Amino acid sequence: MVRSIDTSGTQRNEVDRRQRLGKLVALVADRDRRTALLVKRILFTLGFRNLDIATSGEEALQFLGERVYDMIITEWDMEPVDGLELVKAIRSAQTDARIRRDIPIVMLTAQADVDSVRVARDAGITEFVAKPFSAQTISHRMIQIIDNPRAFVESPKFVGPDRRRRGKPPEGVHERRVRTTPPALPPNTSLKAQLGGMAASEIISASVVERAQLELANFEGEFIDWAREDILALRQAFSTLSTTPDNALARRRLMEAAYAIKSQAGIFGYQLGTEVAALLLKYVSEHQDFQPGPLVVIGKHIDAIEIIFKEKIKQSGQGIAEEILRSLQQLIEKKG
Repeated sequence: MVRSIDTSGTQRNEVDRRQRLGKLVALVADRDRRTALLVKRILFTLGFRNLDIATSGEEALQFLGERVYDMIITEWDMEPVDGLELVKAIRSAQTDARIRRDIPIVMLTAQADVDSVRVARDAGITEFVAKPFSAQTISHRMIQIIDNPRAFVESPKFVGPDRRRRGKPPEGVHERRVRTTPPALPPNTSLKAQLGGMAASEIISASVVERAQLELANFEGEFIDWAREDILALRQAFSTLSTTPDNALARRRLMEAAYAIKSQAGIFGYQLGTEVAALLLKYVSEHQDFQPGPLVVIGKHIDAIEIIFKEKIKQSGQGIAEEILRSLQQLIEKKG
């Protein structure tokens, strides 16, 4: 006789645990609303329910003045107030303001080089997530800020979470320990307290993270539709710039579409799309005057992006992907 296994109790326990995360209030700030929605989807699957979205640092500050948040996830590259300025504004807020200065802040950005990480940490971020992100990287940072809060330091040169961690610093990062300044506030344990003292690692289990990643993967078809819209926007902006090179609106729309592709493509495995869009953004930012030569380079980048999604070329470093990157680099060197 085969006995059935009653999993209803286990499922109820998991639901009960995840409902605890529903008590926390989080703000996601990203200039690309669709990217913010993807982050929100991951957090929702993990168990978060109180989630707001801002599309600029300025809007995020407005939200912070109206509602008390338990954590913030912010992109660096925003206008008119970028993520770094947002962090500094929060860390320097007046003590009687609604904004809690020691609120955990996760910087989510494609600027993931060692220098950028150092600058972000010096500004007072709590954790750093490099784009393209995954459910795994997002969930790991959530666990860190809830289960392992750090003391809050206030000194003439730095305000933010204590940068000292157990163990060695990341490779290439020099650890600058300041031992003379005592923490202004003890570790913020309020998040864990709202979970009833339960560790986030007990709630955000491996199976929950896997489910969140599957939920994210289900958006790939929708992402392809987004990419088509962005490519159309690139084409339209390029067409305008070809006849009126000084058109500021067309230039901004071109960069916004390229940014959206760079921000989202890697999330769904299109790493090559991220790399080419990043090359395009860098090239456009370095060329203020669109003469015939630069326009040719921009046009070829747009062609490459269209080919990547039409042929579903995901990985860089092999075959046609290598050829695409090599030809673009050669064109940049030739046209300047």
